[in-house]
Amino acid sequence: MGLDDIGADRLAYGYAITAHRAQGTTVEVAHVLDDRGGRELAYVAMSRARNASHVYTTAPDFIQAAQRLAELRAEHRQLVRSIPPDVTDLLVRVREQHAVLEHDLADLRTGVGRWANTPVRPVYEDLQLAGRAYEDKILRVRDPHRGLLARHRSRGSLTTSAAALQAAEHAWQHALEPHARLLESERSRLSSDACELERVQEARAEFIKTHPELVDRIDRLRRAVEAQQCNPHRPRPFATNTPTPPPIMQRRSLGRSYELSPTPAIPTRPEL
Repeated sequence: MGLDDIGADRLAYGYAITAHRAQGTTVEVAHVLDDRGGRELAYVAMSRARNASHVYTTAPDFIQAAQRLAELRAEHRQLVRSIPPDVTDLLVRVREQHAVLEHDLADLRTGVGRWANTPVRPVYEDLQLAGRAYEDKILRVRDPHRGLLARHRSRGSLTTSAAALQAAEHAWQHALEPHARLLESERSRLSSDACELERVQEARAEFIKTHPELVDRIDRLRRAVEAQQCNPHRPRPFATNTPTPPPIMQRRSLGRSYELSPTPAIPTRPEL
């Protein structure tokens, strides 16, 4: 039995009785040790409970016990593989990488962050200066308080500023494009990965919703194996002349609240 089965909320004081003595007795839950007394005694023992009957049997030897545990583990692995994988952690990492990449792209377009000490920054500053100079020339041309001659001269300066602005924009695009192309390609890849992982998560949720009995079976197998691994009476490595250890207990649960059906939980394989 596992640790969850022997808590204070699961046990009460009582006494074990034989199947002969149990005839006519009715209990809520029965725990039966199968000592190969025959089907008649088994019927008596297994028909005493209103809710559930749990039967415990002994494995003939360590080899069979280890083989049975290996079968349980193999079944658990097979059932787990049949469910679409849980990619929650991977999806979170991909989204985090996408957010970092978006922030890096924004820094690149303004020449800050890790781009502050690269050639991108001075080119960005030149672009900003050219843009402000061009806007200043436009304001001068449109200023109604200036004379016609002054505005005419400003128009000539505006042409020069427009050419300077165009050259600054070209230099900016030339400096920005290689880095932006790589970052945008990576962003596109991360977006595709996130969409694919989201589809996997949706498929997993739908599968679990439509196959609750499979998920329950996997959980029962997991708890059964863990309980046996935590069992202090499970077989240990032993030499050839070592006395035979105590019997290995297998557990089969029958009834409405069975622990594990149809396969029993048995100890781990000894190291031979």
